[in-house]
Amino acid sequence: MNNFMKNKLRNFLFLIFTLVSVYFSGCAVVQQIDRERLADPNMIFDENPIEQGVQNHYLYIREGSQGADGAKSGGCGCG
Repeated sequence: MNNFMKNKLRNFLFLIFTLVSVYFSGCAVVQQIDRERLADPNMIFDENPIEQGVQNHYLYIREGSQGADGAKSGGCGCG
């Protein structure tokens, strides 16, 4: 093999190794006991999601607009 083919093979193997490393670094098995920590209330974005839903509903009624949360309603407040 000439020098060009060796470099090409080395680059190809490096690329394959890098892609496999990146692919498997994202895989993780979460044990049952660790799921408790992931479901901690501190991990929730909204402190009170029900209150946030109520505030969004009032906003839609006031503005007569519809949000992107899947609710079906007009601006009359009947939905």
